[in-house]
Amino acid sequence: MAGKGESLGTVQRVVEVLRHLAERGDTTIKDLSAAIGLVPSTCHRMLDLLVKEGLAEQAGERRGYHLGPEFFRLAALVNTRQDIRSLARPFLQQVVDACDETCVLCLYVPADRNMIFAEKSDSSQLLRYQLKLNSPQPVLWGASGRAILAHLPREDRRRIYEEAEDAPASHEKRPPLEELEAELSAIRARGYAVSHGQKIAGAVGINSAVFNAAGAVVGSLGVTVPQQRMVATDEAKLGLLVRQHAAALSHALGAPLSKPAENEIIPA
Repeated sequence: MAGKGESLGTVQRVVEVLRHLAERGDTTIKDLSAAIGLVPSTCHRMLDLLVKEGLAEQAGERRGYHLGPEFFRLAALVNTRQDIRSLARPFLQQVVDACDETCVLCLYVPADRNMIFAEKSDSSQLLRYQLKLNSPQPVLWGASGRAILAHLPREDRRRIYEEAEDAPASHEKRPPLEELEAELSAIRARGYAVSHGQKIAGAVGINSAVFNAAGAVVGSLGVTVPQQRMVATDEAKLGLLVRQHAAALSHALGAPLSKPAENEIIPA
């Protein structure tokens, strides 16, 4: 039993070292020791193990360490085999289990400056919306799009705005650019977007952005709810729910998980 415990401890320590290297980049034994709470000799031993396997390498005048080529080879293999749609399915289902409303994953298509409904989990409600998957949708309209738009670079936001047509369902005209930018700023601060009937008549959308390991927005996760089922307190609760699960999905894609989202995660 003692051997098993020692083995588990070693695995946990190696994971901590790899996590530190991945999140911080170059590090020294002194910095690593302070960051993960292990004595320098133990850090040196862990790094030696990783260097021998090619998962870390030593370089630089400060005799620092960084991730090695074998780590990136393994990461690339995982990345090429991982489909964001299949990765998102458990998160979508967790949202449905929590609120019994249809939850959808939306993905941004940079080449066309539009988005698609890529994956969904349906609620058990008789009244629900049948979303058409993989069909181009405007980014300017709906919570599904504006949650994405809020986190795109300013130049991309401007081009999307200039190319935008009227809202598909409500036929709204695009707002003044200054008004839109103010709304996008509010979305970033709040952590989610809300819309009423812009893409689907009679539907309320509540979406939060999803990010990749580089911190770039790749889509949004949210719920689509019939207006007649919404009550005054639903927006805040559903907004928190989708924000938490979008953050968890982003973390699964390699993005850092912020402390507030981590502390507030609703159990599945």
